[in-house]
Amino acid sequence: MTETALRTDNPVAGAPVARTVFVMTVTGLLVVGQMYLVLPLLPAMAQDWHTTATAATWTATSFGFAYAAGFLITGPLSDLYGRRRVVVTGLGVLAVATVAAAFATALPAMIVCRIVQGVGAAGFSPAALAYLSERIPPARRSLAVTCLVTAMVAATVTGQLVAQALAGIAGWRGVFWFNAGFVAVLAFSLRLVMLPDLRRRSADALGVFFSSTRRLLTRPVLILIYLGALSVLGVFVAMYTALQLYGPPALVGDPGAMLALRASSLPALVAIPFLASVLDRVRPTLRAALALGTGVVTPLVLGVVGDPPAVMVGGLMFLFVAKIAMVSPGLTELVGQLSGQARGAGVALYTFALLAGASLGPQLVSALGGHGFTAVLLTISGVQLAGTALLLAADRLRPRAADGRPDRGRR
Repeated sequence: MTETALRTDNPVAGAPVARTVFVMTVTGLLVVGQMYLVLPLLPAMAQDWHTTATAATWTATSFGFAYAAGFLITGPLSDLYGRRRVVVTGLGVLAVATVAAAFATALPAMIVCRIVQGVGAAGFSPAALAYLSERIPPARRSLAVTCLVTAMVAATVTGQLVAQALAGIAGWRGVFWFNAGFVAVLAFSLRLVMLPDLRRRSADALGVFFSSTRRLLTRPVLILIYLGALSVLGVFVAMYTALQLYGPPALVGDPGAMLALRASSLPALVAIPFLASVLDRVRPTLRAALALGTGVVTPLVLGVVGDPPAVMVGGLMFLFVAKIAMVSPGLTELVGQLSGQARGAGVALYTFALLAGASLGPQLVSALGGHGFTAVLLTISGVQLAGTALLLAADRLRPRAADGRPDRGRR
């Protein structure tokens, strides 16, 4: 979004930091977790609907595509109508769709519910990040944004953990009932915590957004980053889906073992923000390429071994999750820098690529599942290496494109 596209008619007031960051962090965990909570529920849902777990993976893909595409709309809408209004409205839509999902009696009905869920969930992330950037005092702003982004990354694991734990108590439908209630509570909380929306005069925010998008897609370094980003969450979701559906018998037949596997990766996610000062010493594109490339050890080793013990799977997945978690924060910041005044459009496109890849992950596993666990994991390895190559190519271009030198003339 260009800086001249939106103007406010009133001064920006500072938001209360502690309660704003707390409620938004919890909301980020829950909202992003909606995409991943179906992964441990696939066998139970498939059994109820008399279909296959492979077909049920469309419940993850449909949400993911709607969520990713929604970013391209809800960001500009929050510029037009206000951050709080878009956040609360989106969460309201998400809550209603989640209730409907609990009543779904067939896969097609659930897919419709998941699409509506994704559209509603998309109202949160872009508007919330913009709100923190506008309303949190500069001295605390970086911490606030880091907390929210870390929560969104951690949700890739916590969403699965909570869903699997709740399913053991209340069944898969109970998972959706719980989430619907929690979303409604958080929508009400954010309505109280977020400051009233700024009054804005807009010069066609949607038009400015899409005009900026066209310009950004002419820059080779950004195109390479966006294409590389498709692989990041794509391989992450594909790995957990493969382990859930086709993994070693000790995992596939034991929900407790899968729960422990997911939980064992949480420390890796929590540690990344504390390592930020060390990771920042490496260029974002090079860091992302190295992390993604070295993370390929996990699917390669598991694929070669074929039927690894649970302890080996846990250790390798811990490494894998840590590597994936290293990729995104630096790239998000770099994309913003390279996008210049079109920062909003640039970051929205990057986030869209991440989530589009996550949506394709389950379908990759479904398409290859008939060829066996090893074939799936070796394909995941290939996708990771392709993403690594794209990010290395972006790193080669970055010295000529970063820091605004040639880009200044193109903005």
